Amino acid sequence: MFNNILPKHKQSKESESNMGFFGLDCKIQQSKQIKKLKIDVKCMLNQELLVMKPNKLDQQIPDVKVEYCFYVDQKYLNEIPALQENFNAQEDVVQIIAVCSLGIKIPNDQDFHFFFECFDLLNQNQTKFRQSINNKPQKQLHRLLICSIIMKVQKMTDVIIGLYVDLNLYVLMQLTLITIQYECMEYSQYFYSLLLQYFQFQAGIYQKQITDPYLQKLIMNVAQVQIQQIKEDILLLTWGQKQLQIGTLFFKSMYKKIENRKKPFLQPLQKYQFYKTSRKRTTTSPNTDYPHYYQLLDEAQGKQFLVAYQESPHSEILIFEKDQLQYIKYSEEYVGVIERNFWGTVFHIYDYGYPKEAAGRIPKYFGQERRELVVIQYQTNIMATQPRKFTASMLNLIENQIVQLAQMDPVYNEEKECYQLNFFGRAKRASARNFEIIDPQDQNIIYLLHGKWEKNLFNVDYRFPMSMLQAFCFSLSSISKKFLVQ
Repeated sequence: MFNNILPKHKQSKESESNMGFFGLDCKIQQSKQIKKLKIDVKCMLNQELLVMKPNKLDQQIPDVKVEYCFYVDQKYLNEIPALQENFNAQEDVVQIIAVCSLGIKIPNDQDFHFFFECFDLLNQNQTKFRQSINNKPQKQLHRLLICSIIMKVQKMTDVIIGLYVDLNLYVLMQLTLITIQYECMEYSQYFYSLLLQYFQFQAGIYQKQITDPYLQKLIMNVAQVQIQQIKEDILLLTWGQKQLQIGTLFFKSMYKKIENRKKPFLQPLQKYQFYKTSRKRTTTSPNTDYPHYYQLLDEAQGKQFLVAYQESPHSEILIFEKDQLQYIKYSEEYVGVIERNFWGTVFHIYDYGYPKEAAGRIPKYFGQERRELVVIQYQTNIMATQPRKFTASMLNLIENQIVQLAQMDPVYNEEKECYQLNFFGRAKRASARNFEIIDPQDQNIIYLLHGKWEKNLFNVDYRFPMSMLQAFCFSLSSISKKFLVQ
């Protein structure tokens, strides 16, 4: 079955033409050295992901670039994971399919023979192996890296990547493309994260202290590489005489992982959801109880879903997927933000995207412009003669439309001389922070119920079209300190 894959594109066994690394042409001589283990390699192109030299963009793209075989010692079958996984015992052959994008290096038999030589040296003496490849040209390092990833030799992959000490954007982009294409997940995620941070730095929104040595080197070498966004989804990198044109679609899979991880926080559900907001004050300072830490907890299991952090009474509230050592805006686990005015009467709630002023400086699939999810405006009420009153508008994330929300008005009980509202047993304590949000057209439809359960603990019950993040932010904006509202 393997031998019948795309038979029209089989090439000569004596010599074959191969698209070299990032668009360079090279020749492959078929190895005639017969050893004990036969390895069949078929290299196929994924036309959806293109990395091109600018002068090769219009060339015709074949389905398969190369098909060849070579022979190695039988001992490697027990030592190299990929050989074991792809061994066909019936035909006594290892069958490897390498799927790559046009312009990314397709390994040839010489590359693999060099890999096996390096594999032996690595097992004998890691120091000598490191020394032997340390001064190799970068292209040869790239090729060896590809072979080690295909063969799933993690030890070799780690050593090779450790040799890329003089990193710039051009080299990092190559490493990211290689590790994404050949599914080296650990490093592809790390390199993609470096690119994210680099573009944030260039856009002026990076807020972390730069401690990662690779990122430090990347920033130091920022002037070496020029980058142009020639189309919405095409980048052109120039490093001296070298140029590389990249379709950002290549990075879609990495960005989708980030989106999918945050999707549960932004996906409205039809049924009522029952959560609790917990607040923890700082007790180490005699002058203030800030910063404040918040958690959104599942009522049934007590599982934590979101956390929030507020540095001071006047500062914005940052929201994250989980607890952080440092609560940094635009970090990988950042979910959204509540930006408030000084007096605590106006709250703007955004998702994890970048601000409008950074638009055009962050490429597609490395971020998106943020969306305003909710706007809340409180009426001033310094003397507290009336219950808190606010107006709110919210983005319906399913229909992508702004909807107006209404607040359920409490009723004054003359006998008890207080305002009352039915919380259906979901509020144990009287509080100015207790409220209900309803449909303006039908007050029987309650979108959100917020009731104080005990000190620093509030019930948050919500339903469609409100998402978890939006409900949590309504709760946080209610709890947050206000200077003109009692």
